[in-house]
Amino acid sequence: MSCSAVSLLVPFSMENKAPKEECQLSFDRPPSYLALLDSIEQEPTALKLEQVNFQIKAGKEFVRQDNWTRVVGDRGAIKLAIIPQKAKPLSSFTNEEGMKLLMGPNYQEAETKPFALADLKTSARLDDAVMQVTNLVFVKDLLIHLGVDLALRCLRSEPRLHLKEYAKRELISPLLYVASVLAGELEVAAEFSTKDSDAAGSVDFVVLLNSFVISVLEGKLHDTLKAHEGQLYASMHACREQYLRMKLKKRKRDTDPMTQVPSAGILTNGTAYLFYKCYHGGQPKGQPVLTCSEFMPVDLHKGISADSAADNVMKVVKTMVQLFVDQKKALSSFWSQRAVQ
Repeated sequence: MSCSAVSLLVPFSMENKAPKEECQLSFDRPPSYLALLDSIEQEPTALKLEQVNFQIKAGKEFVRQDNWTRVVGDRGAIKLAIIPQKAKPLSSFTNEEGMKLLMGPNYQEAETKPFALADLKTSARLDDAVMQVTNLVFVKDLLIHLGVDLALRCLRSEPRLHLKEYAKRELISPLLYVASVLAGELEVAAEFSTKDSDAAGSVDFVVLLNSFVISVLEGKLHDTLKAHEGQLYASMHACREQYLRMKLKKRKRDTDPMTQVPSAGILTNGTAYLFYKCYHGGQPKGQPVLTCSEFMPVDLHKGISADSAADNVMKVVKTMVQLFVDQKKALSSFWSQRAVQ
């Protein structure tokens, strides 16, 4: 290019509406397309473009990396329009769209593998905080309490007749809270709001450790759980990106600095469970890998005894606990390594 400087006047607009803000970007030489994106994202505007996807137009032509050099030419000034794109609702993601978002365009289908079960020591003492508020002393006491809780819920509300998703959650939350207690130092949040540049919405439940979502859980009404994988994948991605942006100041095009910490999710309708984990370790080196558990049915019905209820959910509880513990270890290892760098 023959010019030594280029000044870019950038009127910001939302979805082709009248501009609400304008700012002036100046460069000492024609910028590369990526440098242009960086400058636009760093410009302080109410639109917070660093957190959203957007398109760029020069006149009637959309600007892309492959045509930017031609569009800017040797001009000393060019007027650009920035068009932010709305993040898609989590529930609108197809399975393929969710998979691409979570794993990238060259994704591989989830591989079904058995998930490890926690070895629960029923004679182990619960931590002091739990004992203080529940008067329960041992792990065995907590599991008995879980069975009683589920039996009472089933007695007064037949699980097979639940017609609303929130009714199904009545059978999900007891397991989730017990597993979080047994895994230790975890918090559970319902209707958790999350947003990244691609996806936004509310997640039914998340399990948190120091603000990091170690697992998301989506509760669904029907038995066709796999039909909702796209939403789960989008939720896993959005929660992770939100944390990386807030805690590690990650920008949209930055590589993930926490690849050693997997993303995890759970799909359930209260009487069946599927567990998912996405980690980096495939071939070629570092390729994301997604694993899915076998289908885990849980027999909960009207009139079930407390002992039977506890026995029937035990595999799910043990899977949850081990998943949460593994996630905690991976997160702790990441922060330990980061502290010495």
